[in-house]
Amino acid sequence: MKAKGVFKSLTAAVLGILGFASCEKALDINENGGMICMYGQPYADFKAVGTVKDKSGKPVEGIQVAVRLTIPSSSELKDTVYTDSKGEYVFDAQTFSGPSSVRIVFEDIDGAANGGEFEKAEATPDIKQTKKGDGAWYNGAFEAKADVKMNKK
Repeated sequence: MKAKGVFKSLTAAVLGILGFASCEKALDINENGGMICMYGQPYADFKAVGTVKDKSGKPVEGIQVAVRLTIPSSSELKDTVYTDSKGEYVFDAQTFSGPSSVRIVFEDIDGAANGGEFEKAEATPDIKQTKKGDGAWYNGAFEAKADVKMNKK
């Protein structure tokens, strides 16, 4: 009998090291009284949206929009999108958890095309939760909105 207990403990330890887990204890009980065992990682949806216009209010196409998210217990997520003909941009990402801060840098990379040369601009918009999580792995949806007016050089 004692050998059986030692074998179970050793097996559990080896499987744990290899990334496997057992469902001996329920993490949650479903509506039918059955066990729900979960394996995964928390995640959240994030979206950065907005418009880029010149000082007169005219949309500016082709502006590089660099989004930098700071995510708790993780590294920084960086990516780039560009404004369309309406001066609008949309950045979508899935993160490990809800972001704690976002920094957005707007830069004119095409020179005089699309209305002239513009100075670099930056925004640190507030992040709002737009959808609640499911109480398990999904932490919900978050959004940051930044509308900027760029100065000509």
